[in-house]
Amino acid sequence: MTEHSDPITPTPAHAAPGHGPGPHPKPHRPRPRNAVLGAGALALLALGFAGGAAAWSATRHEAASFDTALVSTPIGQLAEASSVGITGQVEQIYGNKFVVSDGTSRALVETGRAGEGGGLVTAGETVTVQGRFDDGFLHAAALRHADQRIDELDPPPPHHGHGPGFGPGPDRGPDGDPRSAGPLPIN
Repeated sequence: MTEHSDPITPTPAHAAPGHGPGPHPKPHRPRPRNAVLGAGALALLALGFAGGAAAWSATRHEAASFDTALVSTPIGQLAEASSVGITGQVEQIYGNKFVVSDGTSRALVETGRAGEGGGLVTAGETVTVQGRFDDGFLHAAALRHADQRIDELDPPPPHHGHGPGFGPGPDRGPDGDPRSAGPLPIN
């Protein structure tokens, strides 16, 4: 007699049809719980995508543009937290900031990253600057040179009213608030 070397795995008598060795008569259907989990995962992914898109659009700066209809305001009459335009001569340059004088008063103009290195304007140049006057200086959004060339800068950040620049100091108004200091006087 010959013995087989292949072990035979017996199928238990209580095994359900289609679960033992051999062909499956019905395809395996996903359980409802798996479908619910998959739908939940897709919903979370969509929610994350929508949230990321909203955060990205909220941090984007809209392009600033030079408004030719905006009339220049004398520097001595600048009001806090207002959108203004000033025209004057560049007196001094300090990195991304410069001082403009219109003959009656002076204003410190902040240009953001575009002015880093001090190459945006030159001393003695006549410029028209548009932006928002806040915290005692003008946050520039657009700059027109005497040759009519226009540099559009990143719009100024929104005013938050706290942090550095508030509290007592030599560049503050009588109440300790830099907004009440006004424009710089001419010496």
